Amino acid sequence: MEKDNIRHSLLSSHRMRLLASGDEEYIIIPLSRCAYVFNHNGLERMRKVLEQSDAPFIYSDYIEQGELRRLIPWQEGSLRDDFDFGKIVLVKSVEMRKTIAQMSDDFEAAGWYDLRLRLTRRNAPIYCPEPLYTIEEKTLSDESEESHFAYVDPRNRTSQIEMEKAVTSHLKAIGGYISIKDKTKVDITQGIFPVEASVIIPVKNRQRTIADAIESALSQNTDFSFNVIVVDNRSDDGTSEILSEYAKKSPKVKTISTSRLPYHYIGIGGCWNLAIKSEYCGRFAVQLDSDDVYSGTDTLQRIVD
Repeated sequence: MEKDNIRHSLLSSHRMRLLASGDEEYIIIPLSRCAYVFNHNGLERMRKVLEQSDAPFIYSDYIEQGELRRLIPWQEGSLRDDFDFGKIVLVKSVEMRKTIAQMSDDFEAAGWYDLRLRLTRRNAPIYCPEPLYTIEEKTLSDESEESHFAYVDPRNRTSQIEMEKAVTSHLKAIGGYISIKDKTKVDITQGIFPVEASVIIPVKNRQRTIADAIESALSQNTDFSFNVIVVDNRSDDGTSEILSEYAKKSPKVKTISTSRLPYHYIGIGGCWNLAIKSEYCGRFAVQLDSDDVYSGTDTLQRIVD
């Protein structure tokens, strides 16, 4: 068990247990070292929505530097340790304490990650698409959680191992873990799909590069059918017009617009979800960045093979 006389990460298991040690009905978990203030009735709104739902915790949009920061809805399968819940979440204390009682690891980097994975096994969190608080001042230093636990930094291998341990435990708990010793093969012949493979391109304001990306995808030589699904995330620089022309010229190009969605920001992950759930998606799905191209005309064939 951790000691109280050392400095722990804001996202450590120790910090999560400390927050749950009071007698409040709802617990605010700060996910970043910054000063915030609730907007008019913001906290009451969070509490009310959480009270009326079966969700273990709630998160919302917020204001930072005068700009609205839109988040995206959590859904089953949102496992990334850096999924953006904003700067704070509000948790039902009874759910948090029950969950923490089952946590045996003393993570320094993955405390919050471990907690929220366990909470989502109880029920899905709820996203409130309203700016319920404002970030007044950032107080992050070079030793902040964001810099200290940057996943791609090889110096942070210890925190990477913690994240991997937490998610492995979670996958085992939900029956989603596949051991490397498992010899069972997936039957890829099941199901009916419009094409064998789809190249998915999420895009926003890539007028200068999107044509090259699409041409690169269309130029692929394969012995199977494929299409190119481009998800336009509210481009306003001429990208949408380019996509419209390609859709008219080639039956392989399918476009999806996010402009009719009730929430503004969905990010690359949200675009990807729209594509794979669409009627156009093939048996296999491959992502291509909107400013990238395939290195050869046999790349897609090699990927699917």
